[in-house]
Amino acid sequence: MRRQRGFSLIEVIVAFVLLATAMGILLAILGGGLAQVRQAGQASEATLYAQSLLADVGVLEPIRPGIRRGELENGRYRWTLEVSEVPDPLPPPEPAVGLEPVETVGLQRPGEPVLYLLQLDVAWGEGEAARSLRFSSLRARLPEAAGP
Repeated sequence: MRRQRGFSLIEVIVAFVLLATAMGILLAILGGGLAQVRQAGQASEATLYAQSLLADVGVLEPIRPGIRRGELENGRYRWTLEVSEVPDPLPPPEPAVGLEPVETVGLQRPGEPVLYLLQLDVAWGEGEAARSLRFSSLRARLPEAAGP
């Protein structure tokens, strides 16, 4: 009588268990990767919207201190823009010898640009999936001329 060679039932079951475990781990890794790709895509969209919103300030609309809010894509992205004047970080120039100062400390010299800080927050998602990004920019503009 010849003995047949092959796998026993236990060996086949162990092989299937190992294969199922490996497939489960692989699916979990791929699922996590897809979630990260989706989050990166949403962050990229938010960044593009933020660039567009910041590019409009001072070009298509005047720069005015205050807070503005809005929504994009029917409420999918929410944004808040805060505009505030900031003091010029450059030290004032040294006064000329023998001349009186033109103004007191803290006042802006006539005709010099005003520096504005723009802080834009873009948020999306709800609950635990909520995400947000903050963008900051500085803009210098000449003061508006006084009316007649």
